[in-house]
Amino acid sequence: MVRNMVKRTIKDKPIMIVTIVAIILIIIIGVTSKQRENITIVESWIGNILSPIQRVAYTGTSTIGDGIASIFQFRKTERENQELKAEIADLQEQLIETRLTRDELEELRGLKYALNYIEEDIQLQPIAANVIGKSPSNWFEVFTIDVGNNRSISKDSIVLASNGLVGRVYEVGGNWAKVISIVDNNSSVSFQILRDRNYQGIISGSITNELTGYLFDPMAEVVIGDKLVTSGLGIYPNGILIGEVIEVSKSSDQLLKTITVEPAVNFRKMNKVLVMTPNI
Repeated sequence: MVRNMVKRTIKDKPIMIVTIVAIILIIIIGVTSKQRENITIVESWIGNILSPIQRVAYTGTSTIGDGIASIFQFRKTERENQELKAEIADLQEQLIETRLTRDELEELRGLKYALNYIEEDIQLQPIAANVIGKSPSNWFEVFTIDVGNNRSISKDSIVLASNGLVGRVYEVGGNWAKVISIVDNNSSVSFQILRDRNYQGIISGSITNELTGYLFDPMAEVVIGDKLVTSGLGIYPNGILIGEVIEVSKSSDQLLKTITVEPAVNFRKMNKVLVMTPNI
């Protein structure tokens, strides 16, 4: 019987230990729950043990919390950046469209000045056209426009820009036409000097895209800076600006005075032209 009591005591020992510890903890909790100026030695001892654990736990929790907050903040910032990029792209597109519209209006206004080259008694109707293709070189020697038979464009229709003579139409389709400019080496134009229209000559394009020519009168008083206009001989009406003399020299046989001319039109950049068609 004694043996059984000993066995039962040994068997119930863990339960007794747990019970005692629980009672001690309850007492500690009850005591520490009240506001006091001093704490007991036991509380101090337990605090010393739990403090490092609490610090690690708090630090880990704070780090995790900050990390989660950073992730959400990063996603929010990334979303806002994407929205801003989309808004900037939209504004840039609007700016480009506005700029193109403004440039187009300026070109159209400029083309109106080209009509001043055509005398009122000449029955020609102006048709504005867009350049839609060009030769492979840097110069607009030969290019295509977006009007043709549908706008009464015909072969040898005169082509102008706001600042002078461009060339002539040499091939026509239903809604397109090809233009050969005066800087092409297959082109030639009869000219006269604006300062003194008694001095006349012929000027042509070249493979180097320069305008070169000669005056019929070897004694003609032509100087650098003189402006050349069409003489009215051939297909081009009288008075259209061609360009400005930049060099004067004598031919090898000394019979003709040769000149080099800078075109009035910029043949490196061209978007719109004016085609003069018969006013039917």
